[in-house]
Amino acid sequence: MGSYIPPEYLQYFEYLPDLQKCANVFITFTPMFSYGTTCYGIYKKKTSLGFSIDICATMLMASILRICYYTISPFEISLLRQSIVMIFIQCILLKISLNYRPVNYNPELLTPLPIFKNELNSYLPRRLSQTSNITQHDIYQEDLMVLDFGKFVKSYIVIVFSHCLKFFDVYYKRPGLFWQWVEEKNYWVFLVKFLLVFITLTFIFINNEYYGSFIGILGLFIESLLPLPQILLLNRLKSIKNFKILLLLSWLGGDLTKLSYLLFGTNNISIIFIIAALFQMSLDIIIAFQYFHFK
Repeated sequence: MGSYIPPEYLQYFEYLPDLQKCANVFITFTPMFSYGTTCYGIYKKKTSLGFSIDICATMLMASILRICYYTISPFEISLLRQSIVMIFIQCILLKISLNYRPVNYNPELLTPLPIFKNELNSYLPRRLSQTSNITQHDIYQEDLMVLDFGKFVKSYIVIVFSHCLKFFDVYYKRPGLFWQWVEEKNYWVFLVKFLLVFITLTFIFINNEYYGSFIGILGLFIESLLPLPQILLLNRLKSIKNFKILLLLSWLGGDLTKLSYLLFGTNNISIIFIIAALFQMSLDIIIAFQYFHFK
């Protein structure tokens, strides 16, 4: 620094704010900027049509779990503050979104989830499905039986993955109409129960490293799935109508900011935070490809 800047100017650098402290403040209040504008937009237009309240569920559950994880394995304090701010703004966003939800909203009109057993039978080769005679498998040669077993395992994994994706698809009716309820109080009751359950478990297992790892991974996994409903929606519509490029840019910018902060802005961070951030960014990149593909 001294070789490029005259010595008489070096004293002024003492009055400049610490870059890491600035980054910490920015990270803490990022949710207020990104989701606060969404709250204002919904309030101004008097409709939440086009906004998925699944985002609120994702961020509220992930933030609660992150705070519980902090009590077991403390991490960077700025991320804890961010979680508290996130809960605050997401509660406001959920309240506004429910208040301005379309008056004709009826989850009973959604398509029921396909029956897992039926989907599995339809995907399996005919001789392996329950619609065919499987009592003659003993006449197969050993290598054919191994091949059939491999196909069964592959089919099972594909159907399980497909079923999991359908849970995030707004086209399908979820079990118990989870987060698709008509009554607003059901959302708050669920959040209170979720909070109480994990506060109680954290108090009981506060010295258990395995429990700490579990809620840490669970929280990061839930948060990393944030873009998934939007991916499925764009894939179903085959159109980017009502999807703003500004939203996509804010997500990608948030990913870059988070990764930069995790890699360079702090020294006390677990590798699992970086992995989750990379996974979430990969989903946002998929949305970027969808945007240009359907444009």
